[in-house]
Amino acid sequence: ADLFAVTVEQLVGLERFGRKSAENLVAAIAAAKQQPLSRLLFGLGIRHVGAQAAQLLARQYGSLDAMMAASAAQLGEVRGVGHIIADSVASYFADPNVVALLNKLRAHGLRLDEPNAIQADGPLTGATVVLTGTLPTLSRGEATALVEKAGGRVTSSVSRKTTFVVAGDEAGSKLDKARELGVEVIDEAELRRRTSAASTDRHAVDDLT
Repeated sequence: ADLFAVTVEQLVGLERFGRKSAENLVAAIAAAKQQPLSRLLFGLGIRHVGAQAAQLLARQYGSLDAMMAASAAQLGEVRGVGHIIADSVASYFADPNVVALLNKLRAHGLRLDEPNAIQADGPLTGATVVLTGTLPTLSRGEATALVEKAGGRVTSSVSRKTTFVVAGDEAGSKLDKARELGVEVIDEAELRRRTSAASTDRHAVDDLT
C-alpha cells in the first residue's frame, strides 16, 4: 500500500533514478488507482482467487464494502465461485491485518468498485443466452459482458431452456438447433436494444475484454 504514497522526490534519491523516470513511475502508480475492483481483488493474492473468480465476485457485488459484508455462504452462491473460494475470501476479509491494509488503500484513493457490476434487476435477469457467429461490431467478450451486466447468463449450447440466441455471420449449427427447438433468434442490434437499460456501450466493457 505504501507504493501509492511514493513521491518523485523520494525516487530521485535512489540510485539510477532520474527525474523523468521517477515522474513516469509516479504517474503509472497514480493511474493504477483507477483499475476496477476485479483487478485489485486479483492483485491481493487471495488463496484460490484467480482472475476469473475475482471478476465474478466483483461484478456480482459491485463494491468492496458489499463483498466484505457477505458471508461465506452468500459468496458461494455466486455462479462459478463455489465454497472453497468463498471460504477463502471470507477468511481473508475477516483478518484484521487485511482490513487495515484495505483501509490504507482506501485512504490512498484506490477505486473500490466495479464499473461493470451486474444489475440485480436488469432487463435480462433470469435469461439464458447463446451467442453464435460473428457479430457486426461486438466481440464475443463484449457481447457476453452486455448480457451479464443486464442480469443474463451466457451458455455455450442451445436447449429448450435457452431464452434466445444472438446470431451473427456464419452462425452454424447453433442457429440450426435454435430453429429446430423454436428458440427465438435475434441479431446484435436487438441485443443492444434489450440491454440498453443497463446503460452499457462498447467502451464500458473494454476492461473485460
